[in-house]
Amino acid sequence: MSSVTITRRGEDRARSGHPWIYRSDVAEVEAEAGDLVQVFGLRGRPLGHALFSNESEITLRMITFGAAPPPADFVKARLAAAIAFRESLALDATAYRLVHGEADRLPSLIVDRYGDYLVLPAP
Repeated sequence: MSSVTITRRGEDRARSGHPWIYRSDVAEVEAEAGDLVQVFGLRGRPLGHALFSNESEITLRMITFGAAPPPADFVKARLAAAIAFRESLALDATAYRLVHGEADRLPSLIVDRYGDYLVLPAP
């Protein structure tokens, strides 16, 4: 698996549960754009798993915290949870945000519903 090592400041951010690690907090990269990476602190301790971007100022978007990798179906499970939550709100609307990125533990993913259509912003 690809990996990224982050600085002490980045490690503090991750340990506090913040979902973003900035480019200035990245010490070493062994990954390609779009990879799911294991995130390590400077002492080699695993901190979690994240989506890696080589272009964004937000270089890492945390998916899980801790040493265990996310399950293979984590995207499907989190989408189902987001949809179930929106359904539980019993919204009287035909247009609403179905998936709201970090709030639904799906960093950077936005899905809007307009009637029978789902819309994802262009990259």
